[in-house]
Amino acid sequence: MSDASASPAESGQPVLSSAQTAVADMRATARWTIGATAAVGGVLLAGVPLAAIGKVHGARDIALAAGGLLLALAGVAWAIWQTGEALSPRFVTLASLDEPGLDDLRARIAAQPRAFLGPFGTSAAELAAACTRHSTVAARLEDLLAREEDPRRRAEATHRLAQARANFAEAAARRRSLLELIHAWEVRNVLRRARLHTLIAAVVVVAGAVLFITATRK
Repeated sequence: MSDASASPAESGQPVLSSAQTAVADMRATARWTIGATAAVGGVLLAGVPLAAIGKVHGARDIALAAGGLLLALAGVAWAIWQTGEALSPRFVTLASLDEPGLDDLRARIAAQPRAFLGPFGTSAAELAAACTRHSTVAARLEDLLAREEDPRRRAEATHRLAQARANFAEAAARRRSLLELIHAWEVRNVLRRARLHTLIAAVVVVAGAVLFITATRK
């Protein structure tokens, strides 16, 4: 499939994947969002005027003020919680590609399988099978070399072993790149959901602030 002396570029092996860089950028965005949201929470706590609280009279106004403040803080906590999911360690396998949230990635792979999988098939399952196959061939050839004494057969087995190792290395590199891409796609999906939740949480924070102001401005 690929000669042992072939370079990564000649064999079609992926030279560099930007998936890890993308994950780092997305997580940096998540950390910034958490920091900004936490700052909003700090402003809410530090900015609550004690004098305004002293003006609250009656059970209804006290309930409105307390409820508004708690609602605003709950919105902040909600946004931080959801965005924090993007920073959580994620474990992915090739089987993760079948998850519903990765439909668009599967479509891209199906449209250009060689760009993602190289010469190792048209699906993640075929790529995994290729890794196993070439690894098994290499192991058997190593065992054969350990027992073979004929120089001609040893030379032939050595050449085949080099090819098997090169094929396995290329297939493993493709598998690693695909796993990194799956991981990046999952982080992207989590961050997209977090943005929606953050927007909803912002509405909740505003609603809580309005309730608090309404109760303390009477």
